Amino acid sequence: MARSVKGPRRTYRSRVRTEQMQNTRRQAIDAARRLFLERGYAGTTIAAVAEQAEISPETIYTSLKGKSGLLEGVIDAAIMGPEGAVIEQQQWLESVGCLPTPRERLRGWVEASCRTLARTSPIHAVIRAAADREDFAVVLRERLLQRRLAQVTALAADYLYGALPPGVTVEDAGHRYAALLSPEMYHLCTVELAWTPQRFQTWVTQLLESDLLDDDREH
Repeated sequence: MARSVKGPRRTYRSRVRTEQMQNTRRQAIDAARRLFLERGYAGTTIAAVAEQAEISPETIYTSLKGKSGLLEGVIDAAIMGPEGAVIEQQQWLESVGCLPTPRERLRGWVEASCRTLARTSPIHAVIRAAADREDFAVVLRERLLQRRLAQVTALAADYLYGALPPGVTVEDAGHRYAALLSPEMYHLCTVELAWTPQRFQTWVTQLLESDLLDDDREH
């Protein structure tokens, strides 16, 4: 009796379709990122994204739920970074957690945050501009903020607990870190004030060392 090959063929076709969908999504997001940065959210159309991505407008509506879905996809891709960046970032943060002193951990943490901000801050500027007219962008900004607060507060607990000054809680530390290492602050300093990224990193590191580390408790 001939052996059935229906299962493997279906698996192969499913894998091919999944890869095609991922490639199409990546093309759309890459094109949208270029256009959002060049024209802003209001000035970017689905038709223009579809033309640059060489896909149909209908595909964008079905796979990414239109222009708002494109913007969410663009910021998510910026946070994730290029291929392998998330794994590299996680490995970096784990290595930071193994450093012997809170001061060293804080410096390594700031360095990792600045690398992420260099990728994401331009897209956050697009989101802020869109929030002037689009309710979904207001909600998106709030969701991103709450996600960032949760992440940095958890890291503050890991990296700085026991070294914080009297009266400064882990939640306080997370809020202060999130404020200084925010996309808005990064944009102000590196774009509007024309600071170099290294100058920003050095400044923020010095402020946080002064604000979040108690010399008598960090050792």
